[in-house]
Amino acid sequence: MAIYAIAAVGLTLISGSCGQTILGMAGPFAVGSYASAILTLQLHWPFLASLLAAGVIAAVLAGILTFPVWKLAGHYVAIATIGVGSVMVAIIRLATPLTKGSLGIQGIPFPKVFGWSLYTQQMQYLLDVVVLAVAVAIVLRIRSTHLGRVFEAVGSDQDASEAIGIRTGAYKALAYAIASFFAGLAGVLLAHQYTYIDPTIFTSNMSLLILTIIVMGGMNSPLGAVLGSVVLIGGPELLRFAADTRVLLYGLLLVLVILFRPQGLFSRKV
Repeated sequence: MAIYAIAAVGLTLISGSCGQTILGMAGPFAVGSYASAILTLQLHWPFLASLLAAGVIAAVLAGILTFPVWKLAGHYVAIATIGVGSVMVAIIRLATPLTKGSLGIQGIPFPKVFGWSLYTQQMQYLLDVVVLAVAVAIVLRIRSTHLGRVFEAVGSDQDASEAIGIRTGAYKALAYAIASFFAGLAGVLLAHQYTYIDPTIFTSNMSLLILTIIVMGGMNSPLGAVLGSVVLIGGPELLRFAADTRVLLYGLLLVLVILFRPQGLFSRKV
């Protein structure tokens, strides 16, 4: 829940504030995972350094690959990001000497923070929660600054924003890069807790799940993204008592939320 919430919190800036639907977040997620795995295994970087570096690498690569996308508008951008996410995973699959291709990378070390190896699930959970808290604090801070208000203006009325001189494409690209940074951080945490990754983990279903999380919690709410992750990721686990009808109960829960809270679980009227 915490790992997916980290990726979803960043996505609220581009899909929520800027109003641009993104369907390819599995790409930056994968880049972050592989970047940290390579940095720690092959270059012997410490975990915290690889965590930040992998986030930056995911943001930079996502920014480069989506550079021409922002000339498009509306749903064409959403469709294009699907392709960008697929290209990222395809690059990983084809860069066999570095990523081992379809075989994946195994033996990824557990996170090690200030000399402490976080080898238990409880320790790793605590790390995830700390990173999530920092991510939420950063995104909330961005939303309260001038930059956040520009993102909101772009999402509210793109034509009016361009009329007063705001380069909407540039700001959408920046918001996407920030979202990709947080997706990269989530990928790092996933890789070091699985200790094995391969390209089949990072599918379009992952991208759709991250988007659905913010739709569930509230497109414009970082705290809603956390709540959406709890419902969508934790919900199936809470329904384990009904093994035979769990999927039906889970589907009914989602339908009820969409019917009675279409604006999201944690949204508020402005």
